[in-house]
Amino acid sequence: MTKKTPAPVLVRHVIWFGWKLVILLSFALCFFALLRLHFSSENSASSSPNSFSPARARSQISRDNFHGPPKIAFLFLARLNLPLDFLWGSFFENADVANFSIYIHSAPGFVFDESTSRSHFLYNRQLTDSIQVVWGESSMIEAERLLLATALEDPANQRFVLLSDSCVPLYNFSYIYRYLMGSSRSFVDSFLDVKDGRYHPKMSPLIPKGKWRKGSQWISLVRSHAEVIVDDEIVLPVFKNFCKRRPPLDTSKGKLNIVKTSKATQLYPR
Repeated sequence: MTKKTPAPVLVRHVIWFGWKLVILLSFALCFFALLRLHFSSENSASSSPNSFSPARARSQISRDNFHGPPKIAFLFLARLNLPLDFLWGSFFENADVANFSIYIHSAPGFVFDESTSRSHFLYNRQLTDSIQVVWGESSMIEAERLLLATALEDPANQRFVLLSDSCVPLYNFSYIYRYLMGSSRSFVDSFLDVKDGRYHPKMSPLIPKGKWRKGSQWISLVRSHAEVIVDDEIVLPVFKNFCKRRPPLDTSKGKLNIVKTSKATQLYPR
């Protein structure tokens, strides 16, 4: 005779098996839900222009993922055209085109072609997404960042030289190329000006007064430093809030401009 399994034991086995099945199904559902969230967030990020991250895009391009020599990116911040374009034309004429790139931020809609420039090296080198720039305001910084961001799209660009429309080369291209490529440093004019009144106390603590410096706008950067400037989300918003021009004086108010100037000094430090 075979020994029969008691009914209560069989029921407990069925219940235990059912619980294990529920737990496994719960884990599986959670896993697939996480996968779905992951892929949906990636798709939304790639389809939305506002979620584009330059740093993420550049991380997919290796700095060494290019063929040929490293290049110098010449970045011109111009009000309209380049009045000294004939000098730059002579400068680039004696250079290997594989050793440099040219980018120009000019007034929106301005095009460099045969009718606006005397140098063919500048043809169609303007940015297509340029902005209106106001002297002395944060829009100048934004324009510079646009130049750097565009130049960083080319992994061969390893040095970045920011220039104005009145800058001229003092040495030939080969000398400048050897000098910049022979150094692993950026060249930035920065010094402490004890008489400077441009610092606004409300910039602290993001920009401490002890780190405030004055310097030239025209600089030369290595690639890693250019990336730091483009990816910055801390310093630029502070400049947008406090880097503003003083309102113009009203000559008809005479001495009242003294009071107006003192108030402007508090709101718009020089």
